[in-house]
Amino acid sequence: MNLNAVLERYAGLEKRGVLFYRGLAERWHDHHEAARLWRELSNTEASHFALLELAQDWVAMAGGGQSAPALDEAAFEALSARMAELEAAAGRSDCAREEAVELSIRWEELELPRILELVAHLPARARGQVMAGMVAEGVEHYRMLQELVRVAGAASQAERVNTLAERCRSALG
Repeated sequence: MNLNAVLERYAGLEKRGVLFYRGLAERWHDHHEAARLWRELSNTEASHFALLELAQDWVAMAGGGQSAPALDEAAFEALSARMAELEAAAGRSDCAREEAVELSIRWEELELPRILELVAHLPARARGQVMAGMVAEGVEHYRMLQELVRVAGAASQAERVNTLAERCRSALG
């Protein structure tokens, strides 16, 4: 799979993230703070989607960029299936708010490694924009997720969110 094909696939996953978080916000609309935070997470995923769409243009303008991350159709389908499991679990009628928070963390744990790997393959302009818009912004994204952990009463998940934020800070140097 070439770099633009990977970007297109990853942008599609970000779009699914928009819907994943939006669905959780709608489901928990009666818990105003949690719903607000899930909407914010959805908005961030929308910006990630837009950024990866733009990155496709930046790669094309740079002559195709470097090699693509090692991602074949089977690996992508496996990743997509894991995300579908999270989407299905979040849509279950018996999904508790604390479980929904844990599913959100699992979503982020699937997202961050693939973005960090992708960055190394992008041409300079795209790399800089993705680092700024997804990795540097990730610290704030995870601050919101940490706030969600707190307001939803899922304190046992806090360390997992701290680990994500630390990975972003480490990637930034």
